[in-house]
Amino acid sequence: MKRLFLILFVFLGLLQSVQSQNIRLSDEAEISVLTCGASDLIHAIYGHTAIRVNDPVRHWDVVFNYGVFSFNAPNFVYRFAKGKTDYLLAPERYDSFYDGYVRNGRSVLEQVLNLTKEEKQLLLDFLIDNAKPENREYRYNFFHDNCATRVRDVIENQVEGAVLFASAGEGRTFRQHAEDYQKILPWTNFGIQLVLGSPSDRLASAYDEMFLPAYLYRQFAEATISHNGETRSLVKATNVIYQAEEVTVSWVTIYSPELILLLALLVVFWNSLRQIKSQRVRYGVDYLLLSIHGIIGLILLWFFIYSEHPAMKANYNQLWAVALNLPFVFLWMIKKWRPLFRWYWVVLSAWLLLFFPLSLFLPQQFIPGFYLLVAMLLCRSLLHSWFILKGNS
Repeated sequence: MKRLFLILFVFLGLLQSVQSQNIRLSDEAEISVLTCGASDLIHAIYGHTAIRVNDPVRHWDVVFNYGVFSFNAPNFVYRFAKGKTDYLLAPERYDSFYDGYVRNGRSVLEQVLNLTKEEKQLLLDFLIDNAKPENREYRYNFFHDNCATRVRDVIENQVEGAVLFASAGEGRTFRQHAEDYQKILPWTNFGIQLVLGSPSDRLASAYDEMFLPAYLYRQFAEATISHNGETRSLVKATNVIYQAEEVTVSWVTIYSPELILLLALLVVFWNSLRQIKSQRVRYGVDYLLLSIHGIIGLILLWFFIYSEHPAMKANYNQLWAVALNLPFVFLWMIKKWRPLFRWYWVVLSAWLLLFFPLSLFLPQQFIPGFYLLVAMLLCRSLLHSWFILKGNS
């Protein structure tokens, strides 16, 4: 707690210092883009981007960071889910910034920008103004307005002329790009894949890909500035400030959702076969699976209705995670009501069977774990349908 207060005190002190000065850069000043490696922390799995302003003559070395959570926003998790997450631009001493990333084992790469003295001054003046309390907050959008895209946009707008990037991307979707980083946390990836809707399956252009710091780094390395018929490289020097060990991740581990859900499916299938042979149905597994599907469906419905995240709209996972399964659980628990609702199992079987071929034509990617969840409930609904159609239930 003491460390947290110290960081906050230093941040507020530096912010006041920056805003109160009329800083004129010397001829030796440099402005660079810092690209920081990813980690296994949920908020850092995609990496990070920031702007460094270093003037050795003025003894002034500050990092402008667009990736700071707003201190004034209560209920952060709820606001994040709802799409009302406010981030802010915060200045930070370079040595403090560097020490934090080295301590967490995250690489720091620097691209020194090829700017004129006037462009450097314009860029610094903008950053100082943008860091003022009335300007520093912005509404975070994971794919289109984050720490990386803010850095790109600021630099584009402050140079004289046009910044030219690559004209073509890799031909991959937003979801596929994000998934490459999320695989370091398999269950986190499972949850994110669940709430991302079909907008995340749109192909990302080269410009769009810069929502990821590593892609911004690659694009800046090849970018040029065109002005009055002359062209110059955007980056004039690249420095490896700190190189951390690369973390290798396997898609399949003992903790991976796919492996655990596959084992669960085998258990459900074996349990269902035993009940068919004994001609006696037990409902414990049904209650569990219906509740899981129903709760997922209810969460996705909440995101669809209330969340402002564009990427969470039009989520076709609601086709298999049916929210109606949740009230059906409670209805099915009441023995005398079961004859009234038994045909729900038959309808559910037909619906889930239809999902498998239908999913191949939907504009959304479904990961294997989702099919395993569907197969588990389908196994149980087919069991009930078999008994119902035979007249045994």
